[in-house]
Amino acid sequence: MNRIAVATFGCKINQYESAGIIAQFEDHGFQHVAFDEEAEVYVVNSCTVTNRTDFKSRNAIRKILKKKELNPNLVLIITGCYVQRNREELRTLGDIDIVVDNQHKNIIYDLYCAKQDSFDDIMKYKEFSEMKATEMYDRSRAFVKIQDGCNFFCTYCAIPYARGTSRSRKKEDVLEQIKILVDNGYHEVVLGGINMGLYGRDLYENYFFADLLADIEKISGLDDIRLSSIEPQLFTPDVLDFFKNSKKITPHFHIPLQSGSDSILKAMKRHYDTAEFRQTISNIISIFPNAAFGIDVIVGFPGESDSLFQETYDFLASLPITYLHVFTYSRRKGTPAFAMKNQINGTIKKERTNKLIDLSNILTKKYIDLILTQKIELTAVVEEELDGMWTSLSDHFVRIYYYGKNLKKKEKIRVKPIRPYKEGIKVEIID
Repeated sequence: MNRIAVATFGCKINQYESAGIIAQFEDHGFQHVAFDEEAEVYVVNSCTVTNRTDFKSRNAIRKILKKKELNPNLVLIITGCYVQRNREELRTLGDIDIVVDNQHKNIIYDLYCAKQDSFDDIMKYKEFSEMKATEMYDRSRAFVKIQDGCNFFCTYCAIPYARGTSRSRKKEDVLEQIKILVDNGYHEVVLGGINMGLYGRDLYENYFFADLLADIEKISGLDDIRLSSIEPQLFTPDVLDFFKNSKKITPHFHIPLQSGSDSILKAMKRHYDTAEFRQTISNIISIFPNAAFGIDVIVGFPGESDSLFQETYDFLASLPITYLHVFTYSRRKGTPAFAMKNQINGTIKKERTNKLIDLSNILTKKYIDLILTQKIELTAVVEEELDGMWTSLSDHFVRIYYYGKNLKKKEKIRVKPIRPYKEGIKVEIID
């Protein structure tokens, strides 16, 4: 039996797409194996969010190229966002067999059989590239891609140039995909997109993100709907109204702030200011009083002085948030910010990054103390057993640890918090 190994970098969107790539090969008799195992076909699904992810993608490619020196019959396929932006650089790395752009991952098996590339300007595509997945491979929750591309073109971001403009998946395909995954035992789905809150605006006249959520809510057997990153200004009134009545939305929201300084937000060409961001948090808390908030923030954007960084720090410290996802600003060729004056020294960026990581740890501890003090009941799907204890990521995005017999992965449980444990909470299952 032929084997396929896929290396995935970057966002949950790539994770979903990798599952779809694997499904294509499995439909033709291939066995999926880990990327560090021996295989006949290797696929690198690359990322280009930062210089670091570029490096990781190139490193994975070079590892397989070394294998090809010993076994020329191996097939190496490269796809993803790094490829989309760096095709010429990619070809200098070595003997890569097939290069596939982001729009044609859905026919990657056919391209493998034809031994041909498929590479085009991503900006020309106006329709979502449909690709289904049947399972998530060693994961207890399912990721479902509902949208691709972005229309915002923030000055620091390379992703619109790699993903194109916003393209929504047909509602029928989204619902069918979730039903397939629910039938395969998944009780929780994580909805994702490059700019998910734009869902439907390119495709329908009167069917948008909130409407899709309402239809997903009706799917029998689905217990939890978790949302991946949504732009703060896209928590629109209809989305908030849906939250008020939903029985399945998890109280965890990942929202990109990027800076707590209004002048930096303006230079980034973000579509809100700090007052509007604070109002978004307040709107959600009015519905979910104990919601968990994960906040993206970029450190060291050009022109970020000490005082402007302090504005960001103070703003974050004033919010009822759970954790920070801290990015050190990375210059991306082709973006407006690449040529901006007053680039920040790397040492200063590292110091500021560490300060926000320390703040994140403080905020997380405070949130865990809140859960313990208020004895907030949590839910989760069973993930894995480690050293005699099971562990899961709860609906409130806090890692939980617990004992249990006859538990099955993907099974939903209710638990009560007991005490702090490791980076999370030790809990007991509620019968």
